[in-house]
Amino acid sequence: MRFVVAKRNGQRGAGLGNEILPWAKGWIASQVLDAHLVGPSWGLNPRRYFRNFQTSRLDFLLEEALRHLPHHSFTQQDFRASGRADFGVALKQWAQSRGLTNSRSYIVSVEGMWGGYASIRSARQFLLAKLLNSKDALANLHQITSSLDPGKLTVAVHMRTAGDGFQQPDPRESVRGKFNILVPGDWYLSVCEQLQRKFRDRIQFHIFTDRPGPYFQEAVRRFNPGQFTQTGLTECSDLLFMSQADLRICSVSSYSLAANYLSEGPFVWYEPQLTLEDGLYSLWGKEEGAAGAPPLQSDLQHCLFGADFATSRECVPPSTFLGSPMNIGDPLPASLAGLLDQKLTCRDPQTNLLGFGSLPQAALQQKGCSKTPVVDLLFREIEWLK
Repeated sequence: MRFVVAKRNGQRGAGLGNEILPWAKGWIASQVLDAHLVGPSWGLNPRRYFRNFQTSRLDFLLEEALRHLPHHSFTQQDFRASGRADFGVALKQWAQSRGLTNSRSYIVSVEGMWGGYASIRSARQFLLAKLLNSKDALANLHQITSSLDPGKLTVAVHMRTAGDGFQQPDPRESVRGKFNILVPGDWYLSVCEQLQRKFRDRIQFHIFTDRPGPYFQEAVRRFNPGQFTQTGLTECSDLLFMSQADLRICSVSSYSLAANYLSEGPFVWYEPQLTLEDGLYSLWGKEEGAAGAPPLQSDLQHCLFGADFATSRECVPPSTFLGSPMNIGDPLPASLAGLLDQKLTCRDPQTNLLGFGSLPQAALQQKGCSKTPVVDLLFREIEWLK
């Protein structure tokens, strides 16, 4: 019998945003190897995720037993040695080199956050299915989404507070490239204010946090005074709603990163935290091995926010870039405003064929590059998928 063990992060497991990566790797490996997936186990996790996924509190026993039997570990070094950015492709190449594909019985273990989100792209549907089927998720989602105006932009704001390894940075030190830092509360208010100023009554906000505090309460008062507190388990439903929003205003956390990965949509990031080298912003930096990725993927991550990348491609607008760096007091980037304007044009019920709308024939007969909202959006999707 074939088993794939997705090892939990650390001795007891970590937050949901951190666990998503090994979970996704485990599922991809189970598909590539036609094996049974075990883990990551939730029974020991201090956040008690066994309640969300309705698993046994003793599920860690099977994971531990398999990990202590003779097994094959697919490591970060194996991944990098493959030279491939896709986790499944790299693992298949590794398994073939070891003769595992011809074996009827073995145990393979995978782990860690290395490789980044691009490596687990094929696992999005699996993770979304697991989150949607978690306890209280669908009921919570319905409660929020049924109260929204479908004709407006929806912005999800994720605010982290101190604790669980998150610390207030020293104001005298640079935070570029540092994770698990607290973003100033004024930053969230500033970004929301810029969005509100631009879109006025065409935008709506929902604010999320791990622990309510003064800045959270102020954000709710100013931007969503009717926001209600949900009952039940919200860890999965919050992540799902954030992924479905038109825009995410992020904390510097793996939870916000997971929402962006599940969404593949635009987000705003705290500019002082981003690595800035040679006029290019990146999340991971351009050094070899950034986030455990192969060199090719490291180069791609380095160029994520580079303006020259867009302007060098004929007919591709700068708003192709889904990540927008902003600092406190910065105006809303024109590229982001353009992207959100395009989203609003798609909300007009008069042109929604599914909503009994109609589409002018003349709109399909325009010539030239990026003349229609549909063409603009397709260009953005194509460039992001690259």
